[in-house]
Amino acid sequence: LFWRTWGAVIGSMADAVPPTLPELAAQVAQMKADYDEALDTCWILVCAALVFFMHAGFTMLETGCVQLKNTQNILCKNGLVVVIATICWYLVGYGLAYGEPNTEGGSFCGTSHFAGGGFLEEQANGVNRWRDWFFQWAFCATCGTIVSGAMAERTALTGFAVYVAAMTTFVYPIVVHWTWSGAGWLNNDTRTASYKDFAGSGIVHMCGGISALVGAAVVGPRQGRFAADVDQDKFVPHNVPILVLGTFILFFGWFGFNPGSSLAMKSQADAFSASMVAMNTTAGGAMGGLVTYMLDFVMTKKHSVGALCNGILAGLVGITAACGSVEPGEAFVIGGVGGLFYLAGSALARAIKVDDPIEAFAVHGCAGFWGVLAVGLFGSEEVGGNGIFHGGENSGAQLGVQLLGALMITLWSGGFAALFFVPLKAAGLLRVSEEMQTMGLDEAKHSPRRAYSMEEGQQLKG
Repeated sequence: LFWRTWGAVIGSMADAVPPTLPELAAQVAQMKADYDEALDTCWILVCAALVFFMHAGFTMLETGCVQLKNTQNILCKNGLVVVIATICWYLVGYGLAYGEPNTEGGSFCGTSHFAGGGFLEEQANGVNRWRDWFFQWAFCATCGTIVSGAMAERTALTGFAVYVAAMTTFVYPIVVHWTWSGAGWLNNDTRTASYKDFAGSGIVHMCGGISALVGAAVVGPRQGRFAADVDQDKFVPHNVPILVLGTFILFFGWFGFNPGSSLAMKSQADAFSASMVAMNTTAGGAMGGLVTYMLDFVMTKKHSVGALCNGILAGLVGITAACGSVEPGEAFVIGGVGGLFYLAGSALARAIKVDDPIEAFAVHGCAGFWGVLAVGLFGSEEVGGNGIFHGGENSGAQLGVQLLGALMITLWSGGFAALFFVPLKAAGLLRVSEEMQTMGLDEAKHSPRRAYSMEEGQQLKG
C-alpha cells in the first residue's frame, strides 16, 4: 500500500505542468496584496478602537468638571452621543462624507453608500469600505462629544439629542466631504493648493468647538454663573482626579487618532510616517501643557491642574492638522502656541460671559483654528509640508486655502448650530428649568437619583 501510494504521488508530480513566470508573478502579486490589506486593516482597526476609547476620556473629563449633582446627566449625554452618532453615520453620514461626488472637480457632498449600500459590491473589487466606515465613525462620534461638555448642567437631553443627530447626519459629514474625501471643493486635484488637515484640527475639533460655542451661548449660562452675588467656587470641578484620568485617556487615544490617520502600515515608508506622527503628537501635547501651566501660574500664583490638563489637550488639538508634515522641533512650537490660543479663547469666553464648563471652545475651537493655520506656516517639502516659513512651492496659496477652510468650517458649523439651537430653545426643548438646576439634574431626571453610592456630604468631604 505504501509503495502504491508513493508511486501515485510521484506520478502526479511528474504529470503536473509547472507555472509560467507570468503566473508565478501573478500569484506573488496576489499574495502581496492580501498581505498588504491585512496589515493595513489590522492597523486601522486597532487605531479606530483607540479613538473610540477616547469617549471614555471625554466622559471622565466632563464628569470631573461638572457639579456632583449633575454627574449622571453628563454620563448619559456622552452615552447618547455614541449610539445616536452610530445610527446617523450608518444611515446618512458616511454616504454624504465619502459617497460618490455630486459633481467633478469640487463636490459639495457624497451621493452613495447610504446605509452601507454598495459595500459588498466594492468588496468584490478589493475595496474595504467596512474598515473605512469603522475608522471614520470613531471620528464622527468624537466631534459630537465635544459639544456635550460645553452645554453641560443646564441642557435638556431632548434638545441635545436632536442636535447630535443633525451634526452627525449632516453638519460634520459635509465638512469631511469637502476635505478628506479628496473630491470636495476644498481638496481635489484641480486646485493649485488643497486644504490639508492630517487628522482633524479643523475638520473634527474646530467643527465641534465652534458648535460648542454657539450651543453654550444660545442655551445661556448655568443658574448663578457670572452673578456677582453667587459664590463662583460652586462651579469648579467636583472631581479633579477623574478630570486628570480623562485627560490621560484622551492623550492615550490620540495615538490612534493621529498615527492612525496615516491609514496604512504595509511598508517601511508607512511605518516611518506613523512613527513621526506619534513623536510629533507627543511633542505637541507636552509643550501645550507646559506653556499653559507656566503662564497660568504666572498670572494666578496658583498651581492649576485644570490648566495643565487643558493645555495638554490644546497642544494635541493644535498639532493634529500638521503632525504628518512637520519635524518634531516645529511640533513643540505648534503645541506651545496651541496652549496660548487656548488661554486666549478661555479669556474671550469669560469676557463675553459664555458659560463653557469644560472650555471646549477654547481647547477645540481656538487651538483647532491654530492647527489649521500652522499647516500653512510650518513643514518643509522633505517631510511632506508646504509651509510658508520654508518657502515651499505655492506655499502662499497653501496658507490661503488653510484660512479659507477655517473660515468655511466656522460659518458652516456655527451657522447650523444656531439654526438648530435657537428654535429648540424657543420651543422649550433646550434649557431645563431653574428649579431643576437648583435640585440637580440627577435627582430631577435620573434613576437612581445619585451617581455615587455614598451621601453627597460624605463625597464632598472625601
